[in-house]
Amino acid sequence: MTFGQAAGSPAGRKIWEKTWWLFALLFIATNAWAWSRFGVLGLLRFWAAFFAVLGASVLLYASRMRRMADESRHWLPVEATVLRAEVVEDRQTTNWEPGDPLIVYYYPEIEYEYEVEGRVWRSNRLIAVRVNFPKSEAEAWVRRFPPGSRVTARRHPQKPELAVLEPGLAGFEDRYRIPFFVGAGFLIAGLAGWAVLRSLG
Repeated sequence: MTFGQAAGSPAGRKIWEKTWWLFALLFIATNAWAWSRFGVLGLLRFWAAFFAVLGASVLLYASRMRRMADESRHWLPVEATVLRAEVVEDRQTTNWEPGDPLIVYYYPEIEYEYEVEGRVWRSNRLIAVRVNFPKSEAEAWVRRFPPGSRVTARRHPQKPELAVLEPGLAGFEDRYRIPFFVGAGFLIAGLAGWAVLRSLG
């Protein structure tokens, strides 16, 4: 399974659409138990700590992806064949009205294969980090890499399963900033919430 093919895959979305209500019930039940066991302040402290830890984790991920992107400029070039190129449309719904989109995201899904020392590998990384694109930009990337075309990818010298079509940060600086903004937002919200709750005793 390559980068980004788990929860974002069609099978993953179908499973989520059929089972989201189980997770919703579990979430409600867990929060109700924590409220009765630790009180409202205890529950809120937990969520403040959760958001702080989540934010720190996203920041670590963003730092790692940015470092990987910078290092990918020095990865080994390898000839690759594009197997599939399409714009993936991810519809996030409220689940109150099935099929009614709340927000629509787009990503250029470009799958390609390449050979390293007699073994064939597959990747779907356009850049090191997977983020959303405007629809027109996603379509432009898909047109640039039509199925069957031969392209030059860059693959990690020690980890041949890691490869990108667009190495480096040039032209994608804004894309690599997005996880930093998201992580910082969660971290600040969690720490601020914790400070407020602590002042309330």
